[in-house]
Amino acid sequence: MSEEKKKQDMKDDKTSSKQPAKSKKTGGKKPDKKKVVPKAKKTSGSEKSALTRKEIDKLILEHADMQAKYKEYQSNYLLLAAEFENFKKRIIKDQQRSREIYKESLLSELLPVVDDIDRALQHHTDKELNNGLSMIRTKLLSYLEKYEVVPFESLGEEFDPDKHDAMLTRSIKDEKDNIIIEEFQKGYMIEKKVLRHAKVVVNILE
Repeated sequence: MSEEKKKQDMKDDKTSSKQPAKSKKTGGKKPDKKKVVPKAKKTSGSEKSALTRKEIDKLILEHADMQAKYKEYQSNYLLLAAEFENFKKRIIKDQQRSREIYKESLLSELLPVVDDIDRALQHHTDKELNNGLSMIRTKLLSYLEKYEVVPFESLGEEFDPDKHDAMLTRSIKDEKDNIIIEEFQKGYMIEKKVLRHAKVVVNILE
């Protein structure tokens, strides 16, 4: 081989070694640019939650029904609350009345004792005995007065069925009609209320 031929071959080898190797995957072709995928169009919240007219009408009816039930429940609650308050008031009133009846019953049992002392004072002439009875009577009346139990006068008063029990009637022309002329048993009041009716004789003119 001539010297010129060798030089030419060496030049060709250098030229070929400088050129980049072709990609095996792409077959030497340049890769395509990345494709841009268009983004999905965002929908607004109003579009997502859009309701049909039928659904809206249904919701309106349900709301109206709930409002009606709420008013009904509220009315029932107020009614029950009022009934419960009235019930409590009745219980308190009944308890108070029960205590009053019990107190009146106890106090009224002392009245016959006072009656017996009054009769004893009318019939006994023993001074010392009468003084002792008078002291007991005074103490009993003082005890009764602490609970506002006091006797009321009947003689000469007009007959009152709310205060008097007519045991007998008489006809005395010199006396007024319907006037109490005699008292068998004294009457007593308690707190402006009759504790015991007086037993009396009434004058009735014919």
